[in-house]
Amino acid sequence: MHTALALSRLPLTPAAPPALRVLVLAVLCALGSQAQAQGTGLSLRSSPMLEERISERQRSEGAIFVGGDQVTARPDMDLVIDGQATVRRPGLAVKADRILYDQSQDILNAEGHVRLSRDGSMFEGPRLKLQVDSFQGTFEKPTFELYRSGGYGDASQVDFIDDKRQIVRDARYTTCRRTPGPEWLPEWFVKATSMTLDMEESTVQAEDVQLRFKGVPLMNASSVSFAMTDEPKSGFLPSLIGVDSVSGLSMSAPYYLAIAPNRDATITTHLMSKRGASVDSEFRYLEQDYKGQARLIAMPNDSLRQQSRWGMTTQHNGSLDTGLDAVGRVGVGLTLNRVSDDNFWRDFPRSGLALTQRLLPSTGVVSWGRGNFNMTAQVQRWQTLQIDTAAITPPYDRAPQITMRYGQWNAEGLDWSVVGDTTRFETDFSRIPNVSAATLASLRNGERSYVQAQVSRPWVRPWGFVTPKLQMHATRYQLDNALSTGESAFNRALPTFSVDSGLVFERETNWFGKDILQTLEPRAFYARTPYRDQSLLPLYDSGAADFNLSTIYSENPYVGQDRLVDNNSLTLGVTTRFFDAQSGAERLKLGMAQRIRFDSQQVVLPGQSTISAGLSDMLLGAGVRWSDRWTVDSTVQVNSQTNAITRTTLQSRYNPTPYRVFNVAYRLNQGVSEQVDMGWQWPINDLWGGGDRETETAWTRTRGQGLGPDRWYSVGRMNFSLTERRLVDTIIGFEYDAGCWLGRVVLQRLQSTVSTASTQLMFQLEFSGLARVGASPLQSLRNNITNYQFLRDTTEQPSRFQSYE
Repeated sequence: MHTALALSRLPLTPAAPPALRVLVLAVLCALGSQAQAQGTGLSLRSSPMLEERISERQRSEGAIFVGGDQVTARPDMDLVIDGQATVRRPGLAVKADRILYDQSQDILNAEGHVRLSRDGSMFEGPRLKLQVDSFQGTFEKPTFELYRSGGYGDASQVDFIDDKRQIVRDARYTTCRRTPGPEWLPEWFVKATSMTLDMEESTVQAEDVQLRFKGVPLMNASSVSFAMTDEPKSGFLPSLIGVDSVSGLSMSAPYYLAIAPNRDATITTHLMSKRGASVDSEFRYLEQDYKGQARLIAMPNDSLRQQSRWGMTTQHNGSLDTGLDAVGRVGVGLTLNRVSDDNFWRDFPRSGLALTQRLLPSTGVVSWGRGNFNMTAQVQRWQTLQIDTAAITPPYDRAPQITMRYGQWNAEGLDWSVVGDTTRFETDFSRIPNVSAATLASLRNGERSYVQAQVSRPWVRPWGFVTPKLQMHATRYQLDNALSTGESAFNRALPTFSVDSGLVFERETNWFGKDILQTLEPRAFYARTPYRDQSLLPLYDSGAADFNLSTIYSENPYVGQDRLVDNNSLTLGVTTRFFDAQSGAERLKLGMAQRIRFDSQQVVLPGQSTISAGLSDMLLGAGVRWSDRWTVDSTVQVNSQTNAITRTTLQSRYNPTPYRVFNVAYRLNQGVSEQVDMGWQWPINDLWGGGDRETETAWTRTRGQGLGPDRWYSVGRMNFSLTERRLVDTIIGFEYDAGCWLGRVVLQRLQSTVSTASTQLMFQLEFSGLARVGASPLQSLRNNITNYQFLRDTTEQPSRFQSYE
């Protein structure tokens, strides 16, 4: 007969007879029937018993449940349980063939197939001695599982220091799942003379450590500390080894410093066979009112360039309380990007996104707003990295720029706003190598101030909309160098009138067995701006906007404030959409638009000729999302005179399941470029029928854990120029998921200029739950492959009820 008892720190009593259990069940059934009769349903309420963390009060006051084939007890003295013995209390469960519990000293001795389970870990072995309240004791020759890290292991002995800390003697630790049988040799494991497990800090401190992979020792260390969860901990991170065509063989040793929960730093030492040594430091902070990061790269002596090199980038965003009720908080932003020399962007292509560009901005911004009014003051300066073979014109610095805005929306039916801006533009002409006289003549430092006011009255109904708008743009230039006419000041005031209108027609239909709601949306947009000669004005921030199905419905085809196009045009377009009648998702979208110019456009950018009156190029667009698995988007620009296609963009994505994505794009800009771009992440096992169901388990279905063990994945991106008949950028590699470890090898070739490119070969071993060894390609894969997913990308910690006993 199996007997169960519940103890609440009261004197123990002999085993309860079956009649008592029947009586308890009868009382519970009666109470349940009474509660059911009192209401129409059960009233649910939260219970502390279901909380993830067990409180100290629950541990100390919770009942103790014991059970077994035979229970012998002496009140206030001892308890002996033989056969399928169990002792349970909040946060602790012990099972064994035989359990002796000394109540006077609160000491538990268990023998034979002992299994100790508590929140966060489980131990199995032949013999256990434990002081229950203080959780001090010894477990002989146990195997163990740590739920937080997904780790497994065995040891000669475990010493329980308290309920938060244990010392594991002669330990082996791994995240490879335990297989049945007496001899278990995981593919990788950490071997240590002692391992101190700190459940409170979620860390493991190991002494005399050896990391073995496939029976081969990879690392030996006298002391190693690692985390059982993804929470950051101070210490050395795994070394990184890589090979590239610029720096040669490189090795990096990063050290992570967890300063506080909201501050950390990483200091990495790099050794490069072709260049020498460098130090890369990064500091991050997150406060209640501000956040930011700072990074500094320093190389005392670069053997290739025979000079010292450095790069610095910082970002800071937040707000400052002025203490004045009339002012309130003021926003503050700071961005700083600077490098030591013009070749930095070519020699260090992976030093960070900001520092790999040839135009490096540094900006300081102060902003303030109250209600519908806001203002911004900023100073922006550029560092332009020049090379003689491909010099570029540096952009103008803004030193400073002050902008104010005020507006109201739906104010008695009207939308109106006023924007005022004053900017000082400066640039350093001496930084341009081999600059031509014509370029120098067009560059002028100076100040520009403008005020733009606009008012519109939208009428919006379910069947359509009409929105007339009136704008007034007044600008004044004060130049340091006089124009060719001898004037150094110039004023310009231009009004713009526009009307945007559209209709919406709907009908219900059925396609391929699906209920579809189709819309037909014709649209007309008219804009009128008178002509004013602006050819002598400098170009501080103006350029051509992208010509697409959105910008074609705009008053000015240029961005910035230096060119206001003389406009007398009508844009006509039509769009039809197909929606799933059940979910409302857009399945298909088709559109076309064309602009009709009634007068020639005379205001153009330098190098352009006057645009004649008549029809503009026609734009055709289509987007298909017939299912959640694949999408297609395309835009075609057709010349209205020759009917030739001048620009085309066609891109498609097939994403049937997680970790399966294939992207392809074709881009044509007639006379400029023609490219095909492909990117993918796909399990190669699909080629020989290794479907998901063959390896599917509850673990493999966990989000962020891949498709299961023993799988190969192909990853890559290839950008091919059809005009030049060569690959521009190439990333291709393989990933292998063994379950408890991952292997990656990726070849990356990035074009820096027309004649130069950098090549890097990256190897990486990732021991799940422990560390990554080698040069990591993960960020490069995510940046270049749309919808790429890390094979280990979950931060969810297991619930204590996941392995509840």
